[in-house]
Amino acid sequence: MKLAEFISDLNKTENKSNTSDSNIKLILEILRKINSSLVLADVLDLVLKNAISITKSDRGFIVLQDDKGNLEFVLCLDSEGQPLSEEIFNISTTVVNEVFQSGQSRFIESAQDDTKNKSQSIINLELQTIICAPLITKGEKIGVVYVDSKTLNKLEGKEVIELFEIFASQAGIAIHNALMHQRQVRANFELNRANNELEMAKQQAEKFEMLKNHFLLQMSHEIRTPFNIILGGIHLLRSGSLHLESSEVKDIFDMIDSGGNRIIRTVDEIMEMAKIKSGNYEVRHEAIHLEKDILEEVIKTYKGLSQKKGIDLLFEKTTEKNEIICDKFTTYQIIQEIIDNAVKFTKKGFVKVKKYATDDGNLAVEVSDTGVGISADYMEHIFEPFSQEDTGYSRKFEGNGLALALVKKYAEMNNIFIDISSKKNAGTTVRLIFK
Repeated sequence: MKLAEFISDLNKTENKSNTSDSNIKLILEILRKINSSLVLADVLDLVLKNAISITKSDRGFIVLQDDKGNLEFVLCLDSEGQPLSEEIFNISTTVVNEVFQSGQSRFIESAQDDTKNKSQSIINLELQTIICAPLITKGEKIGVVYVDSKTLNKLEGKEVIELFEIFASQAGIAIHNALMHQRQVRANFELNRANNELEMAKQQAEKFEMLKNHFLLQMSHEIRTPFNIILGGIHLLRSGSLHLESSEVKDIFDMIDSGGNRIIRTVDEIMEMAKIKSGNYEVRHEAIHLEKDILEEVIKTYKGLSQKKGIDLLFEKTTEKNEIICDKFTTYQIIQEIIDNAVKFTKKGFVKVKKYATDDGNLAVEVSDTGVGISADYMEHIFEPFSQEDTGYSRKFEGNGLALALVKKYAEMNNIFIDISSKKNAGTTVRLIFK
């Protein structure tokens, strides 16, 4: 209802009743305040405080109809504007339901407090006057506003009742507008959330598609390349152009052996990651000797390869402590993968494996190299599956991008802290701390 229409209605009401000009001005001033906000909590607070004030009541409450058609308590205040218990609503259910269903106001004078049946009165008021009016907008009932007083009687309260009914009719419009605004805000929020979820799903789908394409490219390279080496070597042996004792034959067998091992390693790493992702990976923690059971064996394995590349593979220790509790296989794989990467990505200089004790007494292993290093931009992606800084068929180093992803998973299984620091073209240092 527009303000001009409301004033017209008030003037008509004044002609038919004793409602004074001062009361009309009071209602208009109150409604200006109430309609200045669309925040439901603020509107309800202003409506109830003013309903209590204009009737000089001791307390009051508002109930609204929820989405399921039930009346729901939303606010209850005393004459000082302080919140009260929901008990008041429960006690006055009969009056509230009657007013809501009929759409007609109720005035009950000298209602008694019945401790056995509290449906029509409020506890702790021996004698009371109840005023209850429906909140209606555009013919739609949205709730009820209720106040009560110890002092008001019917004779003295006739003008107050008229004022309360006029106020309630306009308050219903203000509350309805606030409800519509709240629903719009919620709808916008839900829409934005749905859009954000849709955008995230789209990004995930794009990321998955890119990951899938990258995986296929990596696997094609990692499997096709060693197969070509193997098939090429077999073709040369079958050609009969080489003597069995020649050095070329030994080189061919070495190529076939290397290619076969590369394929097996690729398949093994894919299977290992699949088992971890499915939750079917079983670890067996036991006490092992770090140096004898793992370090010596891995270093021995890579000693020959490092010598062929012309780099030094060094071992240093500053502690005799060796016992750790972990899964031997996965811990071996961690150290092997780290040393393998260090040797693979180092063209000159050295790879050093250092065993030491941290300040708090934990055993630690550090693998440092003078290799190609890792750029700062790629460091945050270093543990992502199938991720490599140098990708595509033109890349300089072999690998499927699973090694460090597996290292991270294995470290988590064994409560091993892993830290990597690196600088492009200046080498990399990997630290493992056994907790």
